[in-house]
Amino acid sequence: MKFVPILTIAILLIVTSLSFAAQFDIWQTGMTLSDVVDMSRQNNIPIRQSGVINSSKGFNEALVNERFWKASKVGYVANLLGVNSTVELQIIPEWPSRVYEIQVKFSGTGAASQQFKGELLDMLKKKYGSPQMITLYLHKAYRWNLGENDEVILSMLSFPTLYYSDVQMKKYVEKIRGYKEQNLRNGYTRKDSGKF
Repeated sequence: MKFVPILTIAILLIVTSLSFAAQFDIWQTGMTLSDVVDMSRQNNIPIRQSGVINSSKGFNEALVNERFWKASKVGYVANLLGVNSTVELQIIPEWPSRVYEIQVKFSGTGAASQQFKGELLDMLKKKYGSPQMITLYLHKAYRWNLGENDEVILSMLSFPTLYYSDVQMKKYVEKIRGYKEQNLRNGYTRKDSGKF
């Protein structure tokens, strides 16, 4: 009987942490890359490594290759709200590879119109409430905090982009990338690591 409260608390922590993940459609921050492949297969989504051209209308097993498993971004093209859009899942570069951010880039005809941007903003306000105004890359953006670690940002540059992020994981990835860039600037290489 002493284990029941501990088990209950463990289950609540797992369920609570999953329920606060930033989510777009079937994608959630915190999903592993294996989960992404499974969901893509089940829903016949043409997932691919970012930068790889895919003319398939559905899931293509051949695109889930060695390079895919090492990718920092995977995604697909979809028609969302009547415009062509790209959905990209940003992946943590370490094992286990997990989604830390979901980006939805609206780029089709009509996506740059003020009417489309206004309708998109209104739809998000109805779902998440009033946003906080922020500046992102020197332009206007809107932010909704979904919980302690998750947020949604709507960037209103020429074409709108949505960011569904796990803030803690994103900061971690930026820190890792900062170290790598600093090492490259200072001339450190992997071959040097064997000398120590």
